[in-house]
Amino acid sequence: MTVGARVPLMHLNEPNRIERTFARAAASSLLATVVDAIAYQLVLFVLIGRYGVSAAIAAVAGAVTNFLVNRHWAFTATGQKLSLQAFRYAIVSLMTFGCLRGLLWLLIEVGSVGMRLAWLPAKILAFALVSFPLQRLWVFRAKSS
Repeated sequence: MTVGARVPLMHLNEPNRIERTFARAAASSLLATVVDAIAYQLVLFVLIGRYGVSAAIAAVAGAVTNFLVNRHWAFTATGQKLSLQAFRYAIVSLMTFGCLRGLLWLLIEVGSVGMRLAWLPAKILAFALVSFPLQRLWVFRAKSS
């Protein structure tokens, strides 16, 4: 690069764009967790004692919330085929769950962290290591120019 040459702005703004997308994806995940929790309580109120069914229905409600908010706001990737994104999202969700389970095992069984305390750091790590990168690079990736 020669002295005085201009650097394209898109390169200067890339880290800021990734940070903004990360923050939005984290907010979307938080919203989905709240929807999951509220749906669980509401379904459990109707289906008294059926916590397994309630948890499954609530998890789907949270996943749909997260997918739609990510697609329309966090990653703004509405130009791609919905069914392909949904399929990829489901795969990434299963991978994230596997990572979460592994991290919980590591923290609880190896690290002697309490079961309740282990959930938050495991959840944050699973989001940062698996969910966000795969959603950004695969599920909702920007189209190549």
